Amino acid sequence: MKFLKKASLAASIAAVSFAANAELVAMDEMAMAAATGQAGIDLDITLTGEEAISIGEVLYTDTAGDATPGGGSLAISGIKLGSADGSAITLYNAIDIDETGSIIMDGSATSLTGLRLQVATVETRTSAGAAAANLVSGLDITMNVEGGVTTIAQSGADTTITSAGGSVEVTSGSMTLLNNAIGVSDLKVYGVDGEGSGISTDATLVFNGSGVSITDLDLAGTIEIGDLALGGSSIGSVSISNIALNGAAVTISGH
Repeated sequence: MKFLKKASLAASIAAVSFAANAELVAMDEMAMAAATGQAGIDLDITLTGEEAISIGEVLYTDTAGDATPGGGSLAISGIKLGSADGSAITLYNAIDIDETGSIIMDGSATSLTGLRLQVATVETRTSAGAAAANLVSGLDITMNVEGGVTTIAQSGADTTITSAGGSVEVTSGSMTLLNNAIGVSDLKVYGVDGEGSGISTDATLVFNGSGVSITDLDLAGTIEIGDLALGGSSIGSVSISNIALNGAAVTISGH
C-alpha cells in the first residue's frame, strides 16, 4: 500500500512537472513568434546644431574614355547639414526585409521643421585642379521634411528604388549663381496647397546595365524668389506657379 502511495505521488509530481514544462514551451514559442513579428532595425538619426554633419568636399572627375583623358572636375565644397535654430531634430527610420528580399525603409514617422543645408561652392575645375566655372556660392536653405517609405527591390536585372509619401518644403533660401552674377534670396518652394505644404518626393528609380532611369515623378508646386539680383543690384521678385513634372522621365547613362 505504501508502495502504491509513493508511486502515485511520483506520478502526480511527474505530471505536474510535464504540464508546467509544456506551458513554458508554449509561452516561449509565443514569445518567439511575437519577437519575430517585431524583428527589424530602427535607425534614428539625431542632428544637433547647425553643422551636425559636415563634408569638406565631394569631387567628381571626368576621366572615363580615351577622348578626355585626365578630364576636368566638378567640386561641391563646404557641405553642412543640421538644424536651423541649433536644436536637436531626428530622422526616424524602421528598416525591414520582407519575404521577397526587398528592403523597406519606413521613414513616415519623420516630421522635421527647420532642416538646414549649406553648401559653400559648386564649381568646375580644370584637369590641373584650377577653379574654372563657379556655378553656385553660399547656398543656404531651410526645409520642412515629411518622411515617406522607400523600397529597394530586385526584379531580374533591374534594381528598383521606389519612394512614396514624403515631401519637402523650402521655407527660406539664398544663394548666388554663375560667379555671383545672379543673386537669389527669400527663396520658397512649396506644394500645390500653398505655403505650409511640401512638394512630393515620390519617384521610381531603376538601375540596370543601361544606367539609371527616373520615372513616376510627382513634382508639383510653386517656386518664389523674393529678391532676384543681377550684378549685385536687385531687379525684383519672381514667382513660378503651378509647376508640374508628373509626366516626366529622366534617363542617366555614361558615354
